[in-house]
Amino acid sequence: MVNSPLFKLDHLTICQQGTDQKPIIDDVSFSLAQGQRLGLIGRSGCGKSVTSHAIMDILRPPLVRKQGEAILQGQDLFTLSPVEKHRIRGRGIFCIFQSPGSALHPALTVRQQMSEISTVIDLDQAATSDVIEYAFDRMQLPIRCLEQYPHHLSGGMKQRVLMAMALLLKPKFLIADEPTTGLDVLTEQDVLTAMDVMLEETQSSCLFISHDIRIVKRVCSDLLVMQDGKIVDRCTRDELTYRERAETTREIIDAMKVA
Repeated sequence: MVNSPLFKLDHLTICQQGTDQKPIIDDVSFSLAQGQRLGLIGRSGCGKSVTSHAIMDILRPPLVRKQGEAILQGQDLFTLSPVEKHRIRGRGIFCIFQSPGSALHPALTVRQQMSEISTVIDLDQAATSDVIEYAFDRMQLPIRCLEQYPHHLSGGMKQRVLMAMALLLKPKFLIADEPTTGLDVLTEQDVLTAMDVMLEETQSSCLFISHDIRIVKRVCSDLLVMQDGKIVDRCTRDELTYRERAETTREIIDAMKVA
């Protein structure tokens, strides 16, 4: 008997409302098993982030979903009521966005925001403080950051705060949308190490989006390549060889000189 995937995206098509132009996302399908790390790579503007926004159901006009299903543990995320969507976000599906500052409240300290997140896991105050400090320790974040506001933190620290939140919530499915963009090499290393720790501990399935194939090869065992809103290649990390891959994949490998 074949196990059902934890998450399955079926025939996602995104168009621009009121135009007859070709789809921005064109019939995209993929699935993830429990604990699988799947990389989605491609040129800037190819549709990677639009795909993640569609899965999270946060598309902004004029973009509209023309067709598709996003099945998480047997539930189509696109058919849920607003109350059901709110309930499933966090422990069901969690997204680490490219700009972490936009996901953190500027007027609340990090501790206040971590405490709000922890209400989902229903712990008393003493236990909440312990698990928050544990999450910060695992993400290699100084405890003093808990008393600070987001604007006091660097970009890499903000990303690790979001990962600490994921460590608390233990989501079934995590989307990391270009989490290392704009970071220096050393900070990038810190963020990727923290992500490895978080994914290992939570056993979340992960869709890792990036234009940097070096990073995707480090984080993910399986890869998808997107071009102009379509999936043009699928392979494992070990199958990523120059001669056997699609043209777009070869171009990316050539540019990064990692083959």
